[in-house]
Amino acid sequence: MVLDAAGAERNDLVRLAALEVRVCLACKKCASTNRCVIKDDVNPLLDKIEEADAFVMSGYPSFGSLNALMKVFIERNWPLRHNHILTRGKTGAAVVAGSSGLDDLDLFFMHYYEGYLGMDFKGTLKLRGNVPCMTCGYGEDGVGSGFLREYGSGAKVTPDKFYDPDNDPDAKGRARALGEAVAKSLSAAWADVRQISLVSERESGYLGRSGAEVQRRREFLVSGRG
Repeated sequence: MVLDAAGAERNDLVRLAALEVRVCLACKKCASTNRCVIKDDVNPLLDKIEEADAFVMSGYPSFGSLNALMKVFIERNWPLRHNHILTRGKTGAAVVAGSSGLDDLDLFFMHYYEGYLGMDFKGTLKLRGNVPCMTCGYGEDGVGSGFLREYGSGAKVTPDKFYDPDNDPDAKGRARALGEAVAKSLSAAWADVRQISLVSERESGYLGRSGAEVQRRREFLVSGRG
């Protein structure tokens, strides 16, 4: 919904669960190359982030924090910071969905996008999610059931209790507003690029692209979910 409202000419959807994303080794060998020495699927994603105009990340809260796979990927973004901060000036946004633990993620994403990557962070879309106990098979009678904690003792898992953002006009409106904020940021950035490109080809690549590549507009979303 956010990317549709942003009106991007191209969106690349990436599902981290389908890729090999290993943990950061803290070896600092990326300092001189802006790329990681670990042989997995992360470096191609870093290429995408560097080439993209906007980066929208989605995940879900687990045990009061962002899910582990997304946090591992965020740590692997460290090569983008060395020497140049290759993401500076790009546009960022986030989408999180969960039954609890959403309120603290605004500050987390703001620090990640603005403090860590130097991007123009437009905000976090927070959506109600479905507690995992609703689909584990033991949500109605399991000890410590999150479903019973949310709906009360004796509650039954029924279709009407499952949240679907597509049936939530408020969620759609907030998603549209965030997408429009992303689009506005991109328009301002591209106006800057067009003006800078009149000065010199070298200056026109300040967002991490060459002069020839500066005409492309791309967005992609990284999802921490399967």
